[in-house]
Parts: sequence; C-alpha cells; structure tokens
Amino acid sequence: MHSSVVSNSLCRFRLVSAATLVPVAAFALALTLLGTPPTALAQQAAVKMVATEAALSPLAKGLKQDMEYLASDELKGRSAIDPAIFQARDYLVKRMSEIGLQMDSVDGTPLQPVTIATPSRIDDPTKNTCQLTVGETVVELEVGDGFTPLILGAPKQKVTGPLAFVGYGVTSLDPPYDDYAGLDVKGAIVMMIRKEPGPNDANSPFDGKKNTSNAFFASKVKNAIAHGAAAVILVNDQASIDELIKVQERRIGQEQGRIAGLEKALAASDVENPNGKQRQLKRSQQMLKSLQGGIQASRRGLLAIDAAGSPDGESRAIPVISVARDIVSDLLKAAGQQSVAELEGQINRTYKPSSVILANSEATVSVDLTNPSFTSENVIGRLPGKGDLADEIVVVGAHYDHVGMGGTGSLAPGTIAVHNGADDNASGTVTMLGTATNLTDMLQEVASHRTVLFIGFTGEERGLLGSKHYVKNPVLPIEKTSSMLNLDMVGRLKDNELYVYGVGTSPSWKQVIQRANAEFGFKLIEESGGYGPSDHDSFTRSSVPVLFYFTGLHNDYHRPSDDFDKIDFGDLARITDMVSKAAFEMVTMPQRPSFAQTPKGVQIRKQRMVYLGVQLSSDAPPVTVVSVLPGSPAAKAGLEKGDQIQKIGKAVITTNNDLQSWVRARSPQENFEITVLREGQQQRISGKLEKRPD
Repeated sequence: MHSSVVSNSLCRFRLVSAATLVPVAAFALALTLLGTPPTALAQQAAVKMVATEAALSPLAKGLKQDMEYLASDELKGRSAIDPAIFQARDYLVKRMSEIGLQMDSVDGTPLQPVTIATPSRIDDPTKNTCQLTVGETVVELEVGDGFTPLILGAPKQKVTGPLAFVGYGVTSLDPPYDDYAGLDVKGAIVMMIRKEPGPNDANSPFDGKKNTSNAFFASKVKNAIAHGAAAVILVNDQASIDELIKVQERRIGQEQGRIAGLEKALAASDVENPNGKQRQLKRSQQMLKSLQGGIQASRRGLLAIDAAGSPDGESRAIPVISVARDIVSDLLKAAGQQSVAELEGQINRTYKPSSVILANSEATVSVDLTNPSFTSENVIGRLPGKGDLADEIVVVGAHYDHVGMGGTGSLAPGTIAVHNGADDNASGTVTMLGTATNLTDMLQEVASHRTVLFIGFTGEERGLLGSKHYVKNPVLPIEKTSSMLNLDMVGRLKDNELYVYGVGTSPSWKQVIQRANAEFGFKLIEESGGYGPSDHDSFTRSSVPVLFYFTGLHNDYHRPSDDFDKIDFGDLARITDMVSKAAFEMVTMPQRPSFAQTPKGVQIRKQRMVYLGVQLSSDAPPVTVVSVLPGSPAAKAGLEKGDQIQKIGKAVITTNNDLQSWVRARSPQENFEITVLREGQQQRISGKLEKRPD
C-alpha cells in the first residue's frame, strides 16, 4: 500500500454542489435516443467536461485514490481464496477506521471469518502419475505434460489394469448404441472420446448437433463405473480442440493488435495518460504470453483439472484423468489399431462402435488431490444509531473480492493474468466508503436514526458466500435489520442510465429512490425483483427489503480488461452522492419499511451494444418516432418521423422502455422487423442493427 493513498482521507469525501449537476440533468432529457446522433455528441462532451471538473473534487479524488489501490496489479485480482485478498481487507479496515466507523462488531474486531471450500488441487505432482504400456511401448506421463488428473473423479486412488478403447463411452437405448457391447472391461482402464457420435451431424440420431445426456462427462464416468471400469481416461474430441484454438487465435490476434496500438500511442509526443497506457501495455503483454503458452496445451487436447466439472457421489468412485490426444494415438497404433482421429471419424460416419481391449497392455494411474479450505473475512464498520430508531439496522454493502488471476469465474478462458475488477467490484467498494463518509457527516445533527453497518463482503464471486454467512450469523439481529442497500458494478455509467433493483421489495422504495435522484437527473431503470446474482439476494431471502444499484454488464465483465482507466470518476461521484441521499432516507425514515415478496426470475441488464437511431416521444403510448438519425439502421430500413411503433419482431411495444429493452438484448448485425402504423396503415419495415458508435 502506498502511504499517499490514505493521507488526509477524513476530509476528502463531500457532497458536490447541485449547481455542478445542472448540465447533467439537462442531458438526461435527450436520452430517449437509441443511438448517438451528432446533436448528442456535444451534450456528451458537456457531460465529460462536468465529469472532469468533478474528478477534481474531494469526493471524486478520494474515490479515484481508493480504486487505484484496490484495482491495482499488487492485489492480484482480489480472489477470495488468495492471500492477496488480505491486502484489500486491511485497506478497508484502515479506511473505515479513518472515516470514524466503530470497528468492534465481531468480538471486538471488524472481521467476520468466512470459510470457503476451494477446488481440488494438486499439492504434490509426484503423487499424481500415469504409466501406460502397450507391448514394448512404455509412456510415463507427468502432470501438465500429457496428463492431468480431473476433479470429477476420485481424489485419492491408485489403480492398475489393462487398457481398453471404448469409443465415446456411450450406452444408449434410444438411439440404440453401445460402445461396451461384447466387451468385458471389469478392472480395465478405459479410454474414451469426449461428447458422443456425430457431434457435427445435423442428422445424427443423437438429437442432431445438440448434446444429449450421453455426452456429459459425468454420464460417461457413471457408465464406465456401471461396466466395472477401474479408471477413465478422457480424450478430447477434435471439434472441441479446433473451436478452442480458434477462440485462442482470435484472442491472440486481438491482443497483438491492442499491444501495437498502445505502443504507437506511447510513442506519440502528445500521449495522454502515459502511466495508464503503460499499465495496460504490461497487462496485454502478460496476457499474450499466457495465451501463446496455453495454445500449445490446447493443440494436444489436454483438459484442465476442473474442465469436466465437479464430482458427485458416483463419479468419485474411480480416478478420472485427461491424456493428450497424440499419446493415446501412439498407444493405439502400438496395439495395431487406427489413430484417435481415424477411429473418431469412422464412428462419426457409421454410428457403429469401434471398441477394443488393447493386447499386452497395462496402465497404472495414481491421483492425489486435496480439498483444502481458505478463510477470508467480511469487513464490518458500524455507525451507531441514535434515539428511538437506534435499535434498527440498515446495511450498506459491497463485495470487495473478484476473480483473481483467472480460472473460476473468468470469462477469458485459458488466460492467467490479473483480473483487476475495477468495475466489479472496486467501484461498489469505493462507493460504499464514500457513502460512509457522507452519511457520517449528514447524520451528525440528526437526533434519531438507525444504526448503519457498512460491510465489505468476501466470497461474492464464489456464490454470495460472504453475505450468505452474514445473514446466518448477523452481528446485529437480522429481524431488526430494516433494509439493505447493495452496490455492485456502479463504475461504468452509460447514457446516464442507472439500474435500481429491488424496488418492489418495499412499497416505500419507489418514492425514496425518486426523491434521492431529483437533483441528479439519472435515468433510473427500475426493476422490481429483489433476487439476483449479488449480495442483496441473501437479504431478500431473509425478508429484508433491498435496493441494488448497478450500471450494467459490459464486454470487460470478468475479464482482465476491467481496468481502472475505464472508470469515469465524475459519474461515480454523482452516483455516490445520490446513493448517500437514498441511504440517508433509509436510515432516518420514521416508519420501518415493510417487506414485499417479488418474483425470483430477475434479468440482469447489459449495456446496449447496438443502436437503432431514432428519437422517441415521451413515454406515454403510442411510441412515436420524433426523428430519425441519418445513416442509422432506422434510416436505412425506412423508418420515418411520425411512425407509431407497435411491434418489433414478436415483442409488443407499448412504452419507450419496451423498445429499449429489446434493443439492449441484441447484438450487431441482427436483423429486425418493425411493425408501425403510418398514416393509418400498418406496415412492416425490415433492417439490420449496427454496432453502437462510441
């Protein structure tokens, strides 16, 4: 931690004045546009100017300093099961202490331990061995070089037996097919290809190109156990290898292009933010190296330790390992058989098994995997209540963990690189700290208010573990917890749109969020549901009314590219101030908000990636086109001013939000058909959506 990060922090968070927000509120009126016409660019520039000014304020500077540390490479992506999470924990403790919160809620400390089960792993590679013998051919394999034990199978076991090749390892009644027909594999170590016969055949009797349950890893292992096999060797199928390599080559090309662009930018004499670009360059070079190394293993078809999924009661009965495709081919040829590719192709063409027990063969497989646990902590700071409301509690929470160096939770498969998690969820964490400072000031002269717990949750990325643990083990009674406000991914505001979930969990919430937003002018997108993949869900399930603020999913989500440099701290300061006002009302409202149950199905929104290019009338029906952006998809399709939009595809459009929701779920180059009422006549207009201008 750099000492400059935490200096003078007590005075750096303050509400920005309403005067600086007037241009932003005015800008919100133009946001019914589903695109970025030239007239809006000037408005966006004005907003960016306001954001730059706000970034100089004590609030935005404090948010920026906090995030610069929490999203730094030093913290290695803040995995809840990596010791680097302790640095983030200690930083939260220090910042909460500086704000003036009481730090003794858990047996005199601010730390609530949460034990997290970690994936099986290899502690001692020498105890994980594989020796394969066919005639005079003997192959001894090491972990990572031709063989990987898989957590799907037994964690600790050593077996020896003859080798058998059993095709896809499938036994099916419909369609009738059995790779084990006429074969006695009791005590044998069976080698099988991933998936099922004819995976790319639209006319395959196994439901065409769709996988049936026969293709599932666990199904294959259970079938092997039912036939008496002593162990399973999984051999990756060629189609899966090709697809993975294609993805990796594309990502390598993208990374090489990104590196070239950054190097060119850094070579310019007028380069902006050189330190930030140097950090990006370093991360891109790290990622490129990881991708280039990973593609070699991919070509051999070696599966990662967790690639076949987690074990269940049955699959843990025998060892399950992955062996490189080229090694299995060599063994088959040594036994006088065809290669894996030839056998795979033959089965796919004929839908007839090609199984065989290899003569003069023996295999010894030894696996030794551990299932350790790791303990990290929820960090709890308390702002004591006063007066008649002091016994009730409001929780303001944000998870501070992320996905570490990749692996579990990462959407950049095969990449070992720091996933900094600036938006997810350093943004929510620093907003929580800013809200804590604001509320401390705002409540000083208030005679009666609820106790506020500010909680940095661990383990959210591994299944909301920190918040689940808290509601089962609350430091103050959960039945006296009147509400919970959750902050997760609030750092990437786009089009001034701010999502608020949980509005339906209390009849009080709609007015609370609207009053808080009155001077800030966000375009609030209200969602009733209180469930979903973030920590508010744990409180909803405990019948606590919740609000969850969120700026939307984006293409950097759970990838190494979720970087500090992509956060607009002016916008984040506005969100922090608005959230502080909402929290203030939650803490001071005379009557405890009542809880209302909401449906469990919740759609987590993604920021719009495409645009249509129309400006719409006010939200009252009918949805009418006010103007069409020249050159936009709407213009090319033939939409005109005055058209009343009735349907798009099968979706009935009655409000502007209906149309915006439809567009938000689409991708570039998707076709659309819009039904409009034009001069009293119904018409259908077709076109193609395009990538949204930056």
